[in-house]
Amino acid sequence: MKKRAIVLGNGLVGSVAALDLAEDEKYDVTVCDHNVEGLVATRKKSRDKISIRTDVDFASESSITDAVKGFDVCLGAVPGYLGYRMLGAVIKAGVNISDMSFMPEDFREHDADAKRAGVIAYEDAGVSPGTTSVLMKFACNMLDEVEDATYFVGGLPTKPEAPFNYKLVFSPDDVIEEYTRPARYKKDGKIVSADALSECKVYDFKMPGVDLPQMEGFLTDGCRTLLDTIPSPNIVEYTLRYPGTAKDLEFLRSIGLFDDKPIMANGVMVAPRAVFGALAYPMMKLGDDEKDFTFFQIWVTGKRDGKRVRHTFSLYDEKDMASGYPSMSRTTGFVCAIVAKMIAEGMMKNPGVYPPEAIGDSPESVEHLIKELKRRNVVITRSAENL
Repeated sequence: MKKRAIVLGNGLVGSVAALDLAEDEKYDVTVCDHNVEGLVATRKKSRDKISIRTDVDFASESSITDAVKGFDVCLGAVPGYLGYRMLGAVIKAGVNISDMSFMPEDFREHDADAKRAGVIAYEDAGVSPGTTSVLMKFACNMLDEVEDATYFVGGLPTKPEAPFNYKLVFSPDDVIEEYTRPARYKKDGKIVSADALSECKVYDFKMPGVDLPQMEGFLTDGCRTLLDTIPSPNIVEYTLRYPGTAKDLEFLRSIGLFDDKPIMANGVMVAPRAVFGALAYPMMKLGDDEKDFTFFQIWVTGKRDGKRVRHTFSLYDEKDMASGYPSMSRTTGFVCAIVAKMIAEGMMKNPGVYPPEAIGDSPESVEHLIKELKRRNVVITRSAENL
């Protein structure tokens, strides 16, 4: 009998997760969204393997609970501001979930309810947080003592265009949140906070076989649960963009264009971020003939058998022009689908709400994730060097 999967959200990433899952004949896939045109396009791309629903209200917990009941697994792909309540609604229905909704709240607050309901939930099941978190925990477990865990991650167009030098590859609201929410990181064992976009520095990364562009890295609030789940006194994330981006974004932020609070303008109350979005988001849409790439590099440094060692993991991926899947959709959506299958097929057995790095405690699960990504032409390289 086929397993039944339901996907909440048919955006740039949710649609790719659904299509990937639908390629497996062992699964019946249903996708929910309010955008009829997008759903029809996804169903057509699946060669009518996918069922669609437009009657699910993502802002209504009862609507979500009713929709997911009876399914074997749910994939969460709603915007971050809806994620926390969505997760609670899915748990209430007693359905397991692989979730890539980047919620600002601490999803572990749902852990007790999940355990009582016998629900397995893996959160932040994307590329970063997600795969980066898994690999960082995996690397920490290969060391006797961890000194530092630093990672760099970005998704960018291969050919930047002014004025933004950026293309939207996931929820636009979640992108802006990266630039406004204070960045938490760990230094010398203490969690500290700094402004997003700060500590900007230009990097020249090296990766065999890849001609990487010069990129700048700045602080963002992506460490999340890593701050208390991995045994490193120093943990930091840097988001990567083309050089000059942080300065431009700081200017836009400083004049209030990223603010949600409405202001009076020509006798009309309007939220500045809504105006910015109406003007800027169409300019940042990734065209069908445009390529994007995703890159991350992880450095985990510590001691093993008395010697200082650095474990490095790297990923470089480009848009698949044949399928039309943007790279960020591939590297995020594929992970969510793989984790959903790991849950549905019994690789994950313990009820509760887990961060992605929990997968890093199981070498078998880590190798499975890397293998499944490689099967989809998303390749992770790794190395270890004595320092």
